[in-house]
Parts: sequence; structure tokens; C-alpha cells
Amino acid sequence: MNTNEPIKRIFQLYIGKNFSRRGKVLFGRWLFAEQGQEEKNRLVEQLWKQSKGHITDETEQDWNRLKQKVTSHPHHLFLSVWTKYAAIIGLMLLSVGGTYWATLHFTPVRQADMVEFFVPFGENQQITLPDGSDVWVKAGSLLIYPENFKNTDTRTIYLTGEAAFHVQKNKEQPFIVKTACMDVQALGTTFTVESYPNDSFTAATLEEGSVLVSLKQGEQRSVILKPSEQLLYSHNNKAYTLRNVDLSYYRMARKGYLIFENATFNELVSEIEKKYDVSVHYNAKKYAGASYNVKFSPSESLEEVLDILHQLAGLEYTIKGNNVIIN
Repeated sequence: MNTNEPIKRIFQLYIGKNFSRRGKVLFGRWLFAEQGQEEKNRLVEQLWKQSKGHITDETEQDWNRLKQKVTSHPHHLFLSVWTKYAAIIGLMLLSVGGTYWATLHFTPVRQADMVEFFVPFGENQQITLPDGSDVWVKAGSLLIYPENFKNTDTRTIYLTGEAAFHVQKNKEQPFIVKTACMDVQALGTTFTVESYPNDSFTAATLEEGSVLVSLKQGEQRSVILKPSEQLLYSHNNKAYTLRNVDLSYYRMARKGYLIFENATFNELVSEIEKKYDVSVHYNAKKYAGASYNVKFSPSESLEEVLDILHQLAGLEYTIKGNNVIIN
């Protein structure tokens, strides 16, 4: 894998998305950290050339405030290099209904304080956090967490993508997973959180124990889940639904299975793209309204998966490199 691929993926995950204030600050720290600066500079310049952004008086004021905030940071020398790209950096970090993150209360913290764990498309990985909690991280996901939980009131994790957590009990330090739309708090439990930027929903699914889901928008802001319950929050109407789910699907998913129950073709394609690191091109109208119930084993190749879909739905496909064209 290209050593610069994680940097590209993080840009794709964060640019222009609706993230919390803390999430934007964390992305800002990563963006301005010393590691990978050459590739970050190249991507920022590329975004600048592609954008229609222009520097306004307000953007320049934001940029000047940013420079004042981070001049004491050990990695601030590149700021002068990026001054001409101030507008695109502002556009990158805007969120719906939000403001340029640099105007917020940004306090520089050593880069070593936070760990970024990124799993590229085509992979799933499992890690153990500093407190001993185990996390299964799905393809295309990013976790940001402290390198240790010493001298903190909570064990707070920031997630973009999907991950399953088996949390070590510690009543003195609640475990909290933060996403753009919800926070999920647990003392000792097993649960899954799904929050990809391009999806139309965010979901929390409880297997064992109990969790408190705090929504950032909508009328009822807090919900306690019971085992086998899933909270599905719609990004479009800012409302949620509760439903019971078959937990065996989630346990099998952690072993690498792809399982679909009444899934739309778009949902099916999205999971295939993540697992096999491909782009699938198809006519959305042709497959609108259809639903699929199918299970793929961890060992099945992309071609085998597509052959099964050919038998089930009659789709014709062509594979060209990392692109799948469905006729």
C-alpha cells in the first residue's frame, strides 16, 4: 500500500463534513502536525487548484487568528507556506451550520498526546486501547484516542467509520465514543458504532451491558439501549428509530462476513467497496426499490461475490483495475 494512502483517506473522511467542534480541532491538530507534511502540503495545494474558493476579509481574519493561536506550537513553521491557501483550508474545515474551526477555542496540545489509527479500505483490524479495551475497526475507519487515559475523567474515543468495542469496566472513567451525530457512553459493555461521513445514518448497536446514546440534534436527546437493540439516527430528518436486531450478524461481521438483510443495492455496493477497496459504477435508478438478503464468507473473492449477485439479480459486470462497472 502507498505510504501516503492513509493521509489521503483522512482528507477524504474529514473534508467538508459535519463534525463536532472537538472533532474539527482534532483534525486540525493532525493537519498541522509534522508527520506527513510533504503529502499534506501537496493535497492542500491540489484542493486549492480544484476549488472555487477565494480569500475574503473574513477568511484572512480567521487565518490570522489561527496563526496567533499556534505560534507557540513546535510545528508552526509551515503556516507561512500555507497562507496563500487560507481559503481552501477554511472550506475544508467548515461544517453545516458551523464556523471555521480556527476561530473556536483551540488550545495546542503535543501531537504525541493523541493517536490516530486508520484502517484503509480492503482491510479490517483489531487493536487494544491503553485501558485494555478491544476494538474491531472496519475498513475506511479512523479512530483518534489519547495515548493513555491517565489524569482524565473519561476514556473518550473519536470515531469516523465503524468499530465494535469490548470495553474494560471502570466506573471511575466512563468510556465514551464520539461521532458527528451522537455520543455513546458505556461503563463495561460490548457494542458497535457506525458513522461513515457519506452514509445517511449513524447507528449504535448494543450486544452486552448498557449504553447511553446522546444525540446532538432532535427532540429527545438521550436514549438508554438494552442488549439486542439498535438506535438508527437519520441525518436527513434528524430523528431516530429503535429496533431489535440479530446479534449473530454483528459477531459474524467481526470475523469478516458480509451479511445483508433487506439491504438496498446502494448499501450492498457500499460494503463491497469498503471490503475490496474498489469503486462500483452502476445505474442507481435501475436498482432502486430492490432489497437483498445474502451472506458472503470471509474467503470469497470480489469475483465470487459478483458472480453470486449475477445469479441472484442477473447483473452483468466488468472489472477494470479497481473499478467495477455494472451494466
